[in-house]
Amino acid sequence: METVAYHMPPLTEDLLGSIIFAMEDQVSDYFLDLKDGSLISEEEMRYLEEDEEAEESFSDERFVSIPDWEPSDGFHLMEMFANRVRNPLYRERLLSCLNSGKGVFRKFKDALGELPVLERKWFSFKDEQLKRVVITWYREQEGTLGLLKLKEDVEDLTEDILLEDFTFETFEGTPSSEIEAFIQIILEELENGREQEGLASLLLSRRFESEMPQHYQLARSQDGNLAAMLAYIPLTDAVVEVPFFAVKQECRGLGLFRLLFDAFSRQMARFHYRTIIVNLAGSAVSLERIFSPFSAQTATKQMVLSTSTWNSNHPSSEEAFL
Repeated sequence: METVAYHMPPLTEDLLGSIIFAMEDQVSDYFLDLKDGSLISEEEMRYLEEDEEAEESFSDERFVSIPDWEPSDGFHLMEMFANRVRNPLYRERLLSCLNSGKGVFRKFKDALGELPVLERKWFSFKDEQLKRVVITWYREQEGTLGLLKLKEDVEDLTEDILLEDFTFETFEGTPSSEIEAFIQIILEELENGREQEGLASLLLSRRFESEMPQHYQLARSQDGNLAAMLAYIPLTDAVVEVPFFAVKQECRGLGLFRLLFDAFSRQMARFHYRTIIVNLAGSAVSLERIFSPFSAQTATKQMVLSTSTWNSNHPSSEEAFL
């Protein structure tokens, strides 16, 4: 009997999806049939082996076992995702579910369901990670021959997902009670935070006492509640200042501020503003990394230091007169 040379079929999106689906099936084991590029269960393969008509075409080399995927692998994936969630409230919520013992998979799923946008991000993360497992397995079987250019890196939440879960609008005029309450919550949160955030709350409070902005870019969640806010003040016909912005605590770490600012910047361009001055205060100082790739320049910077540190480490100028 002539030996048949089998090769891995092209890894199309359909085949990739079928393999991932089969990997998560904890009931049956599956194999890739290299003859026609389809998946076959272990039970179906036994029937095929017993079929006398197929005996001539049956060969162990014809079938390749797909990657193993055990419940422990799924748990590890959930743990990876939970540790990457930037929002501390939901990160601890998910990790608590995973450490609760019995029923962790159901508890994890229920916790994700509390925030649909986070649930979508989980499915995106899981899908990309499983794709990486399949692609690695495929390359081990037959190098990169026939491999399509498929994404391997875990992607952040896409704007399309955020646009499905949040709506954006502008507000002009004296701040409504809803906006004032949102600002007050953020200021109190800062005041009760680290020393740096407490100082930020003080500076912002003084700013609002002297000049309350009357222009806002808002983001609302599906329930209609405010999820994020950006206040701005036109300084000239070409320059606009952003003295304050904030994202609701449970909506942080989703990329919402980036999308809100993008909508704001494009709207300002339509109004012929060429320059935006953004004030960073408290923990928001770390957001400087978001703007730096776009040729953002530092116009002013406020430094915070203690008198005791200066007095203890700097030579006293008073000694010069002794």
